[in-house]
Amino acid sequence: MKDLLAWTGKNQANKLEDVINDAKNPTFWESIDWSGILKKFAFALIIFIIGYYVLKVINLLIRKIMNRHNINKGLTHFLIKFFSFFYLFVLFTIIAGNLGFKITSLITLIGSLGLAIGLAMQGSLQDLASGILIVTLNNFRVGDYVYVGENDNLLKVYSINLFNSLFRNSSNHIVSFPNSYLTKNKITNLSTLDYVYCSYYFHVPVDVDVELIKTLCKEVLDKEELIIHDQDYLIKISEITDYSLKFLMSGQVKAKDLLACQGNLLEGMRLAFKDHGIKVPHQKFIISNEE
Repeated sequence: MKDLLAWTGKNQANKLEDVINDAKNPTFWESIDWSGILKKFAFALIIFIIGYYVLKVINLLIRKIMNRHNINKGLTHFLIKFFSFFYLFVLFTIIAGNLGFKITSLITLIGSLGLAIGLAMQGSLQDLASGILIVTLNNFRVGDYVYVGENDNLLKVYSINLFNSLFRNSSNHIVSFPNSYLTKNKITNLSTLDYVYCSYYFHVPVDVDVELIKTLCKEVLDKEELIIHDQDYLIKISEITDYSLKFLMSGQVKAKDLLACQGNLLEGMRLAFKDHGIKVPHQKFIISNEE
């Protein structure tokens, strides 16, 4: 076996030496058809430039058609990316064939690399499959306002990509979630309806005048510009504790105005409490000394 390996190595070294010796011979370079090679490269470059601009035109047409039919922007982005990858693969295959490469060997090599990469990126392939489900099922779109999982932070869908989706939070930061995480968790989409309820809970002393609290709530809701005033308000006691009454006040707003409206209601009720001398109660803890 060692003798076979030694012979093979020696044979390869001899072949390499012959190639080097041929390259040193001036007649070797003179025998090369440089004009034919340059023509092939020039033709390949022309094919690439034409193909590249054809791809841009096709992608532009796809985007216009999708937008005209009000198709999900995430699905549009996904289709354009997928088509671009397939188109460029075919284009480079044609160019490689024109330059004299064996296309069958090239395709076999690319297939082997694709299999190896697929095995190494199983988690990413799950995200890719989840991305396809997201744009197909259309549970949320770019621009929708959603809650992800049990998170109370309202997020705006920024973009839906092949492997992950981006969201903008209330601090104007971009938050990224893997697509597989989104398909495994609950998504609460507030943009499926024209209006959503903006609710605010607060505590007041047990002995407070309930009708006064309801009047103050209505006044704050009436002054709030983001509230849809032709829709009914919801003002009621939601819970009675040993030390306070828990009130709920709610009005309907557009989903994009939810966070701003919640802050405005909180500020409005705080000023109303201050004007009428109402203090927010605190829970009392009684420590017994009895043995």
